[in-house]
Amino acid sequence: MAEDKKEEKYIQEKSDRIKAWFAKPENIMILLIVVGAFALRLYYLNISSGQALWWDEAEYMATAKHWAFGVPYELNPQRPPLFQLAAALLLVLGFQEFALKFLLVLIPSTALVYFTYILGKELFGKKIGLFAALASAGMWSYLFWSIRFQPDFFSMCFQLLSLFYFWKLFKEPNKKYAILAGVFSALGFYFKISALLVPASVFIFALFKDGFSFLKNKYYWTSFFSFLIAMIPFMLWQYAVFGNPLAFASSYGIEGGSAARPFGWMALDFFYSFSGGLLFLLFLAGLAIFMFRILVSFDLMLKEKKRRLNPEIFSMIVLIIVASFYIFYIQGVIEDRWMFLAVPFIFFLAGYGLIKIIEITGIKSRNVGAFIVLAIFAISLYYQITDAASLIDNKIPSYQEVKEAALWIKDNSGKTAGIVSASYTQMTAYAERKVYPYMPLYPNASAFTEFLKQEKPEYMTVSLFESSHPDYAFQKQDLGGGLSAIAIPYLNSSIVFDSQGNLVMFDMKQSVERDGMNFTFVYPRGNINGFFVYKIDYEN
Repeated sequence: MAEDKKEEKYIQEKSDRIKAWFAKPENIMILLIVVGAFALRLYYLNISSGQALWWDEAEYMATAKHWAFGVPYELNPQRPPLFQLAAALLLVLGFQEFALKFLLVLIPSTALVYFTYILGKELFGKKIGLFAALASAGMWSYLFWSIRFQPDFFSMCFQLLSLFYFWKLFKEPNKKYAILAGVFSALGFYFKISALLVPASVFIFALFKDGFSFLKNKYYWTSFFSFLIAMIPFMLWQYAVFGNPLAFASSYGIEGGSAARPFGWMALDFFYSFSGGLLFLLFLAGLAIFMFRILVSFDLMLKEKKRRLNPEIFSMIVLIIVASFYIFYIQGVIEDRWMFLAVPFIFFLAGYGLIKIIEITGIKSRNVGAFIVLAIFAISLYYQITDAASLIDNKIPSYQEVKEAALWIKDNSGKTAGIVSASYTQMTAYAERKVYPYMPLYPNASAFTEFLKQEKPEYMTVSLFESSHPDYAFQKQDLGGGLSAIAIPYLNSSIVFDSQGNLVMFDMKQSVERDGMNFTFVYPRGNINGFFVYKIDYEN
């Protein structure tokens, strides 16, 4: 009887807590936002099912298959291991590509919406947290990358959790917050190296908030050492595999000198494209209001440290650190997903701008305010989701030819077969064979011939989808008169197109003898798809 009563009491307490949670409107709202975000992502994952992996995606999959099944593949030191390790474990358990994307990409992408809410709520309050979460739920870039096999969302979840606990630590010195902030910061790094932008941003803010006295703060040191301890397994792995605990740092940024490529100013473009028209205007409004307040109260901040615990300044520091890293260090072409850490803070400041505008205009009616917010999101999310849908649909056929060729080789070769291909990661991921890239290993025809005779790979591929072929294997030629050609000098073959891309001449030799080797054209048969496979037979 006593046990029964104890169980009833426990159940009643649980029931009361659940009822209390649902009694709060903001909890219902964030639940609806997260469910909506999940449904959107699941829809796009379903319609893109079977789409070929791109280069980076295939690199993660090739690594996972290397660990799960022993597929030959050379690991990249710039790819932290946790995402691939999780994928390898799922592969061993029998999960396929769709399930891997669902568990390792879609679920973290949905969770990121919730973590955006809790960070926004901690920094600015529940209204701005909900605003940012709703904006994140339908943001085009989040939706697009939610169907691709990338570790960005896992990393971002840990990055936002780290910032969440760092902010709690700034407000209330606490050992638990310090440890969690450091550990989550390290876990973000285990998925993406760029997660180091989190401790960099926190360091700058701590310096602003406390001056050099932050060096005396034991909680900061607790967080720092928690981060270092959590990083030890990664460093040991890097040393064991690559011979250097900092192997990831080589050639990551401005290798070859700053003149090697232009500054990455295009990083700033994403401040607009992530938010779109209306939300971008609100972001600018929030930024302007914040800057005005800072100018007015800057002298007080210098005198009173407690005023420096400012979420707007914290947000600006994160945005500046992220933008500066890609503009001045990474440089060159910047991908949208690299800038993901900026997204929550863009939306925080946009929400901040909207609330301040409503306050300034004197709108006191909650109904009017709610109508304005809903109207803004109806317009913004319509364009964001429409853009995402268009982009996803247009990219579904991409690299399908590479995938199909790789699967054909897998079905028509033994496990020890070697393949020469410019599609190094995709060919490895799908064919699950040893793949030799052309460049930079075999820069000229004679070196390539020596390699073939020594290693004896069974297949050689040429692709219209890759630019990393050497001249002897692939050349683009302008023939004049609106005609262009793809030449393969090593196999004495060529293809000619007109100005509309129509096939004018197809002269892919069915069989070529060269230097004691016979190259036989084996794929594709029938429709010409831009990816060509030759089987190689050796005289001895």
